[in-house]
Amino acid sequence: MERNSPSPQKLTALEHAWSRYVQNEVIEIQRVRPEVANSWQRCRNYKVNPYGADDYVVNPLELRERLHQHHHLVKIARSAMENLFSFVRGSGFEIVLSDPHAYLLEVIGDREILSMASKVQLCPGGNWHESAKGTNAIGTSIMEKQPVQILAWEHFCRPNHFLTCSAAPIFNPEGEMVGVLNISGDYRYANAHTLGMVVAAVNAIEKQLCLHKVTSKLYVSYKYSQTLLESISDGIVSVDNSGVIAEMNSSGGRMFGINHQAAKGKHINIVMQQSAPIMSLLASGEGYQDREILLEKQGKKVFSSATMLLDDSGSSIGAVAVLREARESQKTRRAHPSSLPRYSFEDIIGESDAITEAKEWAKLAAQSASTILLSGESGTGKELFAQSIHNASSRRNAPFIAVNCAAFTDTLIESELFGYEEGTFTGAKKGGSIGKFESADHGTLFLDEIGDMPLNVQAKVLRIIQEKKVSRIGSIEEKQVDIRIIASTHKNLKDEVQKGNFREDLYYRLNVLVVLVPALRDRVEDIPLLAMHLMEKIAEKMGKPKVRMGDDFIDKLCNHTWPGNVRELENAIERAVISSGEKAILIPHHVVLDAMESPLRESRMAEVIPLSEMEKEAITAALTIYNGNIQKVAAKLGIGRNTLYRKIKEYGIAHAGSQLA
Repeated sequence: MERNSPSPQKLTALEHAWSRYVQNEVIEIQRVRPEVANSWQRCRNYKVNPYGADDYVVNPLELRERLHQHHHLVKIARSAMENLFSFVRGSGFEIVLSDPHAYLLEVIGDREILSMASKVQLCPGGNWHESAKGTNAIGTSIMEKQPVQILAWEHFCRPNHFLTCSAAPIFNPEGEMVGVLNISGDYRYANAHTLGMVVAAVNAIEKQLCLHKVTSKLYVSYKYSQTLLESISDGIVSVDNSGVIAEMNSSGGRMFGINHQAAKGKHINIVMQQSAPIMSLLASGEGYQDREILLEKQGKKVFSSATMLLDDSGSSIGAVAVLREARESQKTRRAHPSSLPRYSFEDIIGESDAITEAKEWAKLAAQSASTILLSGESGTGKELFAQSIHNASSRRNAPFIAVNCAAFTDTLIESELFGYEEGTFTGAKKGGSIGKFESADHGTLFLDEIGDMPLNVQAKVLRIIQEKKVSRIGSIEEKQVDIRIIASTHKNLKDEVQKGNFREDLYYRLNVLVVLVPALRDRVEDIPLLAMHLMEKIAEKMGKPKVRMGDDFIDKLCNHTWPGNVRELENAIERAVISSGEKAILIPHHVVLDAMESPLRESRMAEVIPLSEMEKEAITAALTIYNGNIQKVAAKLGIGRNTLYRKIKEYGIAHAGSQLA
């Protein structure tokens, strides 16, 4: 960076102005800038010692906590800091990032300035708030909420007079200050353009913060829509204008006998292996309701409703169809839109004490009429238990209705649970809609993740449990219902009550019979059985022959903690089956615990043998062939005898004969 030192006259004037203020509290307006004068006065109010400064530096644990708290900022700012340092490298400057409270998070710079700056705590963990360090670019920019450059004697504390500092605050998209970027160095090399460089770097950081927010929102929106799709028991399939599948949920994949992810990008006619009715919709633009369709390949009937998808201008962008399996007559389906539960206790795989105890308690609970609460981490199979309890109860032939309370907005979950009358709100169906409580009459209502249910809805649910009556939205008429409630949660509801997120009276209504569904890490002995079951199911679904799992493959599965529980294990097994290709046995490198990792890359890395292992194998083989004759082995390997002795000792190779001479 070009050096443009301040004139001796200017420095002398600043020194004189500083001395006069700290001695007599007189500010020479013509020599001291307003932002500096304001800061000096604040420092007097803080009772900062102008001849010294607070040398407080946070301990490593607190620094680690602050870095964790601001890890997004540090990650985004690091590239801008490195880019900025490339311009000032070798000129005796350092780049500093602080949090909004003036605690330094990260510092990069030349060795000379880093050593000098550390003596005044201009290093990670240092506190550069005005109340600790007096007037300085970081602390003053926080107070002024604008870019600031502080030169030599403009610093309130004498130990910092050797510095020139240029800092600018960083604001997030909501306008909140999240940190400060600063350049510090020897005041003799001060440059008027330094502050502009800092401001430009801060602008780049703020743009990245905006981009990160937008990207995060898009991801959350995507995950929300995916959760909604997967929470629906009906099959959903959408196609573009040419009939290529754009989206399909897992229920749709089951109906068509295909992995729903593999179906994306394929033509609907190819997936169905027949002419799809949705193609006629694309040609005519006329939707249809409850059309009976025979899936010839699967040998079953479904009822389908489909409509066009239009963009904001009204142009067609494709079509979407909803499919329901025709287990009953369509009339009966309208009256009882229930999902027949498929699972029983025999489908819960495992022989460990933890899972056996959970199953036995759940079987006893199934025989009662009381409300049941299933408590366990996400992915442990709480819905599997809910369906099993229903199928083991006296209500087994009545509807089983499942609602994921975390998958709906406050407004949607009310209409989903209680139903609504025609004309209640814009977009309401003609004739209104039956709610899940009514649909579950004489059967079981499974409220999945009830800990995420809004408080106002909790109050209505409590009333229905107590009075056995439900009223649709927009209606004053009440209907008597006979339902058994099974709820589930991955949260500690007692803690949620203390936080005010869950009603205490509803908590005690649900906390009658509690079944604790164990985490996978608490029943490690079940992993081999589960893995075998999942592998067979996945191989069958994918049309692949069964593969064998090696002992080392099982060991790797058993040594993982599985925070996502059985759901995570199933995903890992599916990735393993896919990555195994035509191989008949699964080995450790087929286990990819992170979906973002490449199993092919891991496979290639597994095939690379370290040179030391190759050398050890070569020596061991030669010793065996030549019955331990060192002279012959050394000659064959092309190395000296002393070298061979050293490597035998280094690798701990057992002597393969008696002629070690």
